[in-house]
Order: sequence, then C-alpha cells, then structure tokens
Amino acid sequence: MIGTVDSVETSTTGRLVGRSGLLRHAMLPLLLAAEIVFFSLASSTFLTTNNLSNVVINSSDLAVIAAGLTLVVLLGGIDVSTGSMLGVIAWLVATLSQHGTAPVLVIGAAVLAGAVLGSLNGFLIAFGRVSPIIATLGTSAIFSTLLFLLWNSTDVFAAPVSPLLGTGRVGGWPLVAVVVLAVFALLRYLSRQRAYGWHVYAIGNDREGARLLGVKTTRVVFVTYLLLGGCVGLAAVIYAGRVGVVQASSGSELTLSAVAAVVVGGTSILGGEGSVLKTLGGLLFVAVLQNGVVLIGVPPLWNGVLVGVAVALAVWLDIATRRGKGRRR
Repeated sequence: MIGTVDSVETSTTGRLVGRSGLLRHAMLPLLLAAEIVFFSLASSTFLTTNNLSNVVINSSDLAVIAAGLTLVVLLGGIDVSTGSMLGVIAWLVATLSQHGTAPVLVIGAAVLAGAVLGSLNGFLIAFGRVSPIIATLGTSAIFSTLLFLLWNSTDVFAAPVSPLLGTGRVGGWPLVAVVVLAVFALLRYLSRQRAYGWHVYAIGNDREGARLLGVKTTRVVFVTYLLLGGCVGLAAVIYAGRVGVVQASSGSELTLSAVAAVVVGGTSILGGEGSVLKTLGGLLFVAVLQNGVVLIGVPPLWNGVLVGVAVALAVWLDIATRRGKGRRR
C-alpha cells in the first residue's frame, strides 16, 4: 500500500516537474514572439533598420554587464551592486575624458577600476564568507554614496571614448556590437572550454562537493566577481559615451535589467545550470521591451514593472523545477 502511494506521488511529481520545466524553457521564446508581434503592430518604426540599430546601441552596456553576471549566477551567487558600481566608474571615465586622457588609458583605467571594485565583492564573499546578497547590497550602498560625493551637484558630460565603444555605425549598424559579441565569445570560451568554467558549474551545483573534489572554491569565487567587475568597467565606458552625462543616479537603472537578462535567459538563480549564450536571449527580451515601451509612449514606470514580473516568473519556474527534480531523486 505504501509502495503504491509512493509510486503515485512520484508519478505526480514527475508530471509537475515536466510541466514546469517545459514552461520554463518555452517562456522566453513565447515572450519574445509576443513582444515582437505586439510592438510591430503598435509601431510602424519598430522593425526599421535604424530602430533595431538603436536597440543594439542602447543595450550594449547592459549586455556586457549581463555576460559577466551570468558567471556569478552560475556560481549560485548574485551581485546587486553592478549599477552603482558602473555609475562610479562612468564618473571616472567622463572626468578622465574631459582632461584629454588618451582613449586607451581611459579604457584601461575603467576596466582596472571595475576589477578593483569587483574584487571587493569577491573578497567579502569568498574570504569573508558573507552572503552574496548582503555583501553586494552593502557595497551598492557604498558605491552609490561615493558617486553622490564625487558628483557633488555637478553633472559630468562625456563623449564616446572611441567609435567602437560609442554610437559609431557602419552601413547603419553599430560598431559596439562587435565589442559585445567579443565579450560574450570570450566568456563562453572561459565557461565551456577551460577548467575555470567547469569549476564554476561544479561550485554552483554543489560547493562542498566541488571542494572535496579539489576545486579551489574560494579562488574561483573571488576571480568570478573580479571578472564581473572588469565587465562593469568596460560597460561604464560604453554607458558614459552613450548617455553623455554622469549624474548621482547614473547606472542604477541597469541592476534589475541585468538580473532579468540572466534569469529570463534561462540561467538558474540557484546556480549550476545555464550559459552565457542563453543570456543573449534574455538580453534580447529586455532590450526589445525597453525600446518598444518608448515607441508606443507608455510611461517608463511600466517598463520596470514588466521586467520585474518576468524576473519573478522566471525565478518561480526555476525554483519549482529544481525542487521538483530534487524530490524525484
């Protein structure tokens, strides 16, 4: 009798896991299709070359952040300080540019500054054993305060450091797309073709098990947050040139969007499952949504609401699927 009940429960759990898993994998294609159809019908300019080029340019800084954040989420971690971190580095980029600093030095300084700030998160989480959400909430507050002090009620204006990291186009298509694709290709290589990437997945699936197998978990976690910081530094160069001005709130709007691109793209918030390439799909969803909302004249407030709903749904489906698999095992 008990065996029969267990069999029924296992069968029911299996069906639920299968349905939630199917919905989880189908969610992004369905959302993308719905977006494209709706905005195409609502705006005659949505599918034009000029508008699609604008979508790429306006989401390029977000894309670079999301690529680096994917590795952190694969670890089972999170970073909610990326937006405020970008704001501080964008101020540095704009200030150096105003003083006539060579573009190569500006880019180098931005990536280095990002690596330093990212390593602070990495140190707190890897060596200090602080929860990722607590550590990055704390550093987010620090970075936001630092930007406010640096800003000091004076906007800092900036221009693109170089055409490749700005709004430059060839044949109507943005050059910055080359940089974005290069970042994704590099992180895809690191995560799939190198031992470092295998260690990231191992830690995300079972940190203690990975440690027992000889993975230097502390070092891998630290390096991953440092890499994310470097990505944020590069994104800050793009952001400063794209927006053209750095203010006290600069970058804050990118934090939720970066998380959305990763989790809606299919990377598990629990770690160990997903990929950098999947984040491209999530990024496309967020970028199209942000662009379409502007085209049809909807207040920007609803943009955040819709992205938040998509994140909540993706996380719920992810957790339901992973927990269901655990019960089956």
